[in-house]
Amino acid sequence: MRVCTRCKALLRNDARTCPTDGSDAEDVEKLPKDTRLGNYKIERMLGEGGMGFVYEATHEVLNRRTAIKLLRPELATHEQVVTRFLNEAKAVNLIDHQNIINVYDYGDGADGSVYFVMEYLEGETLDDLMRKRKPMALSLLLHTFSQIAKALAAAHAKQIVHRDLKPANVYVIAREDNPYFIKLLDFGIAQLRGEGAVQGLTQAGSIMGTPQYMSPEQISGGAVDHRTDVWAMGVMMYRAATGHAPFKGEGFGELAGKILQESPKSSRELVSTIPVELDKLIKSCLERNLSDRCQSIAELIEGLERVKVATKLDDAAILAAVWEDAGAGAEDAPETIAERTRKSMAGSMPQYQGVDQKVIDQARAGKLPVRAKTPLPFAEPKSKTGLFVVAGLAVVGLGVGAYFAFGRGGSPAKTEAPPIAAKSEEQPKPDLKPAAKLTPIQAAETAIKEAIASGNLQQQGQAVDALALVRHINTAPHLYTALKGSPEIRVKAARALGDLELPDAAPKIRAALAESGDKVKVELAAVLVKLGDKDALAILKRAVSDPGMKLAAAIALAESGDDKTAKPVLAELFESTPAGREQWRRSAYGLTKLGDAKAKAALEGELAQPDAARAVAAAELLALTGDAKAKDYLKRVGVDPDFARRAEATIALARMGSSDTATWLDNGFKSADAEERKLAIAISALIKDITRDGELAKLAADDPDRSVRLTAAAALIARGN
Repeated sequence: MRVCTRCKALLRNDARTCPTDGSDAEDVEKLPKDTRLGNYKIERMLGEGGMGFVYEATHEVLNRRTAIKLLRPELATHEQVVTRFLNEAKAVNLIDHQNIINVYDYGDGADGSVYFVMEYLEGETLDDLMRKRKPMALSLLLHTFSQIAKALAAAHAKQIVHRDLKPANVYVIAREDNPYFIKLLDFGIAQLRGEGAVQGLTQAGSIMGTPQYMSPEQISGGAVDHRTDVWAMGVMMYRAATGHAPFKGEGFGELAGKILQESPKSSRELVSTIPVELDKLIKSCLERNLSDRCQSIAELIEGLERVKVATKLDDAAILAAVWEDAGAGAEDAPETIAERTRKSMAGSMPQYQGVDQKVIDQARAGKLPVRAKTPLPFAEPKSKTGLFVVAGLAVVGLGVGAYFAFGRGGSPAKTEAPPIAAKSEEQPKPDLKPAAKLTPIQAAETAIKEAIASGNLQQQGQAVDALALVRHINTAPHLYTALKGSPEIRVKAARALGDLELPDAAPKIRAALAESGDKVKVELAAVLVKLGDKDALAILKRAVSDPGMKLAAAIALAESGDDKTAKPVLAELFESTPAGREQWRRSAYGLTKLGDAKAKAALEGELAQPDAARAVAAAELLALTGDAKAKDYLKRVGVDPDFARRAEATIALARMGSSDTATWLDNGFKSADAEERKLAIAISALIKDITRDGELAKLAADDPDRSVRLTAAAALIARGN
């Protein structure tokens, strides 16, 4: 690689001088600090593998901390290698699940670089956590593996098999409402079996993965499907529950022989306190015969639920226990979590095996200590220092694994448990009237209000996303409240209000704009222009010269009819961006709004794409320009049961007021995929399907996914009045 000695730009491998400032180019093996890679400035290298490097970087305009995975330059010229490298970014974005690492951007510069940009995580790998919790307490095992399973279920629903599932590819981070939040990493050798699949990337008989976690069919080079991820889950759960790997060998040959020919000891033979139901589940995941193995991640999730029932543990009690395990008692957790924890512990602690009765009494009295004497069975955590924060994410591709740079933070301060009050004579209870039961709509209003007021960015984002999905005037008061939130939430709320086209929203968005930075001002100005505020045009015209803002500004100007300013910017972006990319598609849409026939033809050509996601995205944009063929396409694929993006096509139609949407709803409401349930909820709200109110109320109250609960709540708010 070659870097300019003066401006630190990454240059072509054959460059002798920098084309920008004429300075000498120097050869580097690794990118030095302050190297420019697109809009990103390199801070440091986090790790490297056979295929590439991972760097910590900062977006120079947005000042966002990221991790960049960069393909080695000598490999960037090989089309098949590049395709496999980008397979990871494509897989992650197809799945789009909160427990899977986010990929923000992709670059293939004139300098020959090929890279993609991921969220920067601070935490530790599950492998590290397993070494400290050896064996792992039941509460923590159920908590972490339930999240991994949900992420895999979402992947499998999109016909994506991970194929390299192992503890090193699972990252554990702390969030306000969850001290052990899971992020699944490294889809570098993921198998895309449905839309987005590229043929010929895997040769017959090839062995890909990490030996200790490989399934028998992987070891033998046979056909692989979703059940290979089930096997890997079984290996990981066995190790978590017992502290030992089920298969061990000195080299690959010995290890492979044991995986192919031997059955491991029962987990209960190693740790007798492991619940029978968990032992059965692990055994079913480790069946060598595919037909005998646990058949799906959905079946595995059901097995985890059976373990909870058998051990009399509910999700609230498990969450309370993992806060204890993390060294952050309920009183150190966010206020809403503290309240929930006290209540759940008071109601559920007697279900813990061996919990000190004094602790139960304290929980019932609302005086929960920072650390209970006895954790959940079946293993005493080895470490009491809690979940520490480590700095750095490095995921280096294509089966190489992950490399992490750690910087340990301090352990939480120990707090003595409050003294246990002596028993006194029971005092007469005051005569209290029972609280009035909330109606489903009142409960929905409360849920959305609490999420927006929570101070938790994830909850706030989920609430505003839910309101934006249902697109109803009844949601406006909540969106006005969200306008006072963080920049990210402010932009989401403003866009949702723009979709509602409420004139009353303009002064409130203008007030939010006055308190915002440049990037957010452009986003809010785009919404104001959509609402008829001509004064905001000046902000957009200035923004078209900024690389990080010009696309959003130019599209907003195009929608306002400003051909002179918008068209040159959109034309440059359209011509310089590879077809099918989001930037290419959006710039083509803006040009189509301005009457550009070439851009319209390019979008129409996308409708024939085998990649269903690309085709539907283009069709929706075309339909927004009034294209009848695009709308007919959405109607056709929306009723096709074999079409991979049927849900997205259906909601696109619903947003346009089409009634040709109801046929998919029954399947959508019953889907195991949380994203499909959310889309079904939103569609029912958009088409005003009053027959679904009972289902909406049940989902708002009981769905295991919070984002689904909030979407159902938003739909109920739309149904009110």
